[in-house]
This record gives sequence, C-alpha cells and structure tokens, in this order.
Amino acid sequence: MLRFLALLALAASILAGLSTAAHACSCANLTPAQAVRHADAVFTGTVTGMREAGGLGRPRVFTFRADQVYKGAPAAGFTLTTSADSASCGYAFERGGRYLVFAAAASSGPVVEGVELSSHLCSGNVPLDPGTGPLRPGDERAAGHESLAGPVGPELVEVLGRPLPPVATGETHQAAGPLRAERGAGVDRGWIAGGAVVVLAAAGTLLAFAARRRNAQ
Repeated sequence: MLRFLALLALAASILAGLSTAAHACSCANLTPAQAVRHADAVFTGTVTGMREAGGLGRPRVFTFRADQVYKGAPAAGFTLTTSADSASCGYAFERGGRYLVFAAAASSGPVVEGVELSSHLCSGNVPLDPGTGPLRPGDERAAGHESLAGPVGPELVEVLGRPLPPVATGETHQAAGPLRAERGAGVDRGWIAGGAVVVLAAAGTLLAFAARRRNAQ
C-alpha cells in the first residue's frame, strides 16, 4: 500500500511539473536584427492608458504616445494588445513608463477587435529612462536589464537606424486640404484669365474691322 501511495505521489508531481512547463513562457534569444525583422512596428513611447479586454488569454490593451518611430508608419500614438498573464508571455507595461516597443500584427498575440498590433515578453521590449529623443547606448531604465533584444547598446542603436518623428494623422490631412483648395483656385483663376484674353482679342478684331470699313467709305 505504501509503495502504491509513493508511486501515486511521484506521478502527481510529474504531472504537476508537466503542467507548469506547459504553461510557462519560454522565449528564444533574439539578436537586435531579428527583433526588428520580426516586428511590424518599432518605436519608443510612453504608456498613456491600459484597459482590460475580455476574451481568450485575458488580453490587455495598452496605448502609447510615441516620441520616435524606427519601423512602420510614424504615428503619434500606438495601440497594442498583450496577455495579462506572464505565463502566457504577457508583457507588464507600466502606466507612465517609457519603452522601446517591438510590436507585430495582432494575429501573433491576443486578438481584440480594432487593435492591429500585439507585443509580448518574447518581442524584445526594453524599459527606458524618461525622455523623447532618439535612443543612445545606455538608455535602458535599469543597468543590466535583461531583454531578448539585448541592452540598448551600440549594436541595437545601429540596427534600429535613424528614427522618424511621429506625425499626427489629423495634421497630415489638414495640411493636404488647403493644398487641394489652392490648386483648385489656381485652375479657376487660369480659366478667368484665359477668358479675359479671348474677349479682349475679339474686341480688338471688331474695332479693327470697323475702322477698315470707315476708311473704305
């Protein structure tokens, strides 16, 4: 009986270990180049909001105010999902914290309607010191911070390349509107000027014809 109980306890411990391993987040180390290549958007920005979203994986939705964009459209803000559970590779972004973020298409993580990007523990995100400028070596928030993309060193900065400043979508549209209006006004003025030339030319022709008739009489 004791032998049976011992075997039962051993089997239970093995099953528990397998369960823990199955639910643990395991990531492969990434080089800076791999982290950038796997991402659809790479930017530095500050967390401005977080909300819980229902569904599989208990996703959280984070919003960021971007200050530098290294890959993807240079938007002023980004929204992404991550799992609330670190065992499911969710990343614990902190409200008000600044990060170097590697985000991929939302299909790579928890799916939330209307959110196109996702990020997780294996993406290579790095907590940063406060600021808004381009990254420089040593800008990570804690010296020796472990990141799958490595620390903010010369190799990572070189791979990221020169960033673009974010551009608000509304400002872009507003800039395009007056340009179209000015082009339209220019066309209208051109038609008016052309019409005036034709009228003056016709009037001159009529006056010359009338003068020739008077001289002939």
